Amino acid sequence: MDRLQRLIFSYYREEPALQQLLQPLHSCRMRRSWGSVRIECRDDGHLEDVSALLGYVREPLAALDLGRQIVLRGSGSRQRSYPMHVPFPSDQLA
Repeated sequence: MDRLQRLIFSYYREEPALQQLLQPLHSCRMRRSWGSVRIECRDDGHLEDVSALLGYVREPLAALDLGRQIVLRGSGSRQRSYPMHVPFPSDQLA
C-alpha cells in the first residue's frame, strides 16, 4: 500500500464499513504529479468502481490540499479528471 492509499484508509480508520467499501483502492496505483493525484486502475470496469468512490477519496486528499484534480486512468488511454476542491462546511459559512 502506498502513502496516498494509507492516507485514505487512515482517514476512515474509525469506520470499518467505509474501509470495506474502499477495497477497490487496494489494487490501484496512486501517485502525485503536477498538481494532480493520479489513480491508475486495472481496467475500465475497475475505473468505474473507483469512480463511484470518488467522494470518499477526494475528502482526505482535499483536506490536506494535495492537488488541484484527481485523474483516474483505465486501460489504454481512457482517463477522467475531477476537480479536487470541495467546499467544507466552514467554507460555506464564510
